[in-house]
Amino acid sequence: MFQDITTAMSYFYGPKVALSTRREMFFHSFVKKQEVPTLMINVVFHENKVFSGDFLAGRVVLDLTDSDAVIHEFTLEARGCGKTGWVNIHTDKIYETERDYLNTVISLAGSGSSVISPGRHQYPFQIPVPAECPTSYESQFGSIRYSLTVRVTTNSEATSATQTFPFYVFTKSFFDDFPISVLRPMETKDEVDFTVCALPFGTVSTRISVARIAYCLGETIEVHAFVSNRTRKALKHCALHLMLKTTYEAASRYEHVNEKKLQEQTIEQKELGKVKPRTDITFQNCVLKIPELAPPTRYSGSGEPCIIALSYVVRFTAVPGVETELPVIVTTHGSKEQPIHANGKANGLRNGVK
Repeated sequence: MFQDITTAMSYFYGPKVALSTRREMFFHSFVKKQEVPTLMINVVFHENKVFSGDFLAGRVVLDLTDSDAVIHEFTLEARGCGKTGWVNIHTDKIYETERDYLNTVISLAGSGSSVISPGRHQYPFQIPVPAECPTSYESQFGSIRYSLTVRVTTNSEATSATQTFPFYVFTKSFFDDFPISVLRPMETKDEVDFTVCALPFGTVSTRISVARIAYCLGETIEVHAFVSNRTRKALKHCALHLMLKTTYEAASRYEHVNEKKLQEQTIEQKELGKVKPRTDITFQNCVLKIPELAPPTRYSGSGEPCIIALSYVVRFTAVPGVETELPVIVTTHGSKEQPIHANGKANGLRNGVK
């Protein structure tokens, strides 16, 4: 089959020598790729949240592993965008709206190109956040998102990079932004008549009251609830709820007709038990806590309506079919004359109006 032993050995061992050569070439190529210079970008914000009307402050951190890099472009782009959208299941119409709240671009490179050496470099920045920016929000039918994009362009693709970092905005609000009546006690009453087919089964009267309507983030709401059960059956699963009502607004894609959608979410809940038949009972000092990171109240203004409006209510519920609610306002700060602490929030009025 083979003319000599040399031909036979080259036939069997020739491909193995070629494979060894390819492996060696791949190893050298892998080592070369490991030595490719890179640029790592990170952003350190001074605060984990920023209030509207304040400055977004922090520093950009660049880690360079190249011998040298010439920066041609070094920009920061702060964006804030709100979106709402859904599909009407009855008409199959698509509703969607998008609105920009923040669009600012600043340069950190200065005029002309600059050379940076290997190592870590830090660049401080400050970007004003408009006072009308709404609070960051995320939900099924809409969102309000803010982001900071860092873009670095150098003389090499290996050291050019773009990276985006989210940040959170809270709409700054005070008790003073609302009528003075929000700092006064308020109560609401309701009565349910359980009459079926002209047969009177009795009535259930409810009354809930609070010391004031306006509260700060992180405060507690003390609620007093009075229930008069004049029926022959017990009221079960009595509870107090702090509810967040979100109203979304969007325009149909083709007709450009606005439609609204309401979504409710339970923020805090307090179980009260049951009320026996023919019994009057008062639930006193029931406490509902407002979370520190809850979005503050936001109503549609007289100008351009907001696409995501937020409101709160304290709601009393009982089975069967008893429901009473009282509106409350949630702000980020208390009164303007109160000192603001290091955490950026002023204390609310804990004991009513001063």
